[in-house]
Amino acid sequence: MRPVFEILPSGYEPENCTLICEVNNEGFSYCVRDENSKTFPGVAVYHFDQKKPSAGFPIALQVLFHQQEIFSRKFQKVCVVYSFPESVLIPFSMYNPERNQTMMNMMFGDVNSGDMILTDVITGQSMFNCYRIHTATLEMVKTQFPNAAISHQYSNLFKKKVGENDRLNVIFYSQKIVVDVQKEGKHLLLNSFEYSAAQDAPYILLNICRQFGVQKMPLHISGLIEENSSLYKELYKYFDEIEFAKLRDDYSYADAITNFSSHYFSYIFDIDPCE
Repeated sequence: MRPVFEILPSGYEPENCTLICEVNNEGFSYCVRDENSKTFPGVAVYHFDQKKPSAGFPIALQVLFHQQEIFSRKFQKVCVVYSFPESVLIPFSMYNPERNQTMMNMMFGDVNSGDMILTDVITGQSMFNCYRIHTATLEMVKTQFPNAAISHQYSNLFKKKVGENDRLNVIFYSQKIVVDVQKEGKHLLLNSFEYSAAQDAPYILLNICRQFGVQKMPLHISGLIEENSSLYKELYKYFDEIEFAKLRDDYSYADAITNFSSHYFSYIFDIDPCE
């Protein structure tokens, strides 16, 4: 794994902290949250070399876990969130666990021996989130964090309160975006979309707006996007209202974190401890 950002925590007591991890199809991220001082002392983002076979991803995770001393510490709690696109939200009334594999096959292709299907319960929304992850990746994470609470990114986002104003919440990764459409006080869409060129992102977002019958919606963006980048400039051609996510004001942050733009890590800091 190649470090993109690596702000290692110092002067913290793991027994008072939560380790929050995100595993996604591009790499691995984590932050440390001190529950006593309500502080984030560290955060890191690592990318997997996309030129290598995807079968090497679990091995890259294992190497990272062995290289970084922080992963051997005993934290008060460990929370792991998976951000993979193969996910389906199902109302309680329509859920049948015996049909999970058939449903995932229909949506995303046949499940092979290298995939496992997991399910989150989103009680407040009367929904299940059914998703699948490569078995080797899941086992590697479970071996490293045997007592971790796990969930899917969509489940975490779906539990968050929707604001009064309609908007598109967009998390930018290097080759994908995660879009949360919030309209009339509801989550209308949670999905991931791959992109390769700067022009792809506004096309995807404009198409989403068209599908929901609106001209444009304000963008609330976080993740790996620079304000002076060609990607941002392409977005600004079509969207007049663009707001970068801010850091949570109910926590404090290490100085090394605040030296960077707040939206880089805000989506990681916003992950609530998995139940």
